[in-house]
Amino acid sequence: MITVRPATLDDVEGVRAIGHRTWPVAYAELATPEFIEDGLARYWSAGAIEWGIRNGITLVAVDTGSTELVGMAGLGQEDGFWVMWKLYVLPGYQAGGVGKALLDGAIEALPAGTDQLLLNVLVGNEKAIGFYRRHGFREPERTPARELGDHQCWMGLDLDRT
Repeated sequence: MITVRPATLDDVEGVRAIGHRTWPVAYAELATPEFIEDGLARYWSAGAIEWGIRNGITLVAVDTGSTELVGMAGLGQEDGFWVMWKLYVLPGYQAGGVGKALLDGAIEALPAGTDQLLLNVLVGNEKAIGFYRRHGFREPERTPARELGDHQCWMGLDLDRT
C-alpha cells in the first residue's frame, strides 16, 4: 500500500535518491548527459531538497510494506503562482497510481483559495505531458513572467476548490 505524507528533514536523503534514480531514466532520450548531471547537482542536492521542505510543499509517497520512499512532489510559489516543480515516481512504481496519489496530495496541500496549479515540462516529454493531460492540465491562460524558452512549456490545472 502507498501513503502520501508531508516530507520532513529526515526525508532529505530519500527524496534525493528518488531524483537520482528517476532523472537518468526520465530524461535519457530527451536531454544530454550534461543536462541530467547539471539538473541532479542543482535541483536534487541536499540543500535544494532541504530548502523545498522548509519553504514550500514537499510530499513523499511511501511504500508501507517496506517504508521506502517511492515518489515525491515538490511545490512552491513563483510570481504569486503555485508551481509544482517536481513529481517523480521510481520506475518500478510507475503506472500504479503513485503519481496520481501525489498529484491529489499536492492539490489538497495547496492553500485555500488557490485557483490554479502550474508546472513546466520538457516539450518532448510525452509520457509526462500525457499524464498531466489525463489529469486535467492544459495550456494555462496566466503564468509567471519567466520565459521558458523553446524546450519547456507551462501547463496548468484550474482548481475548483469551493
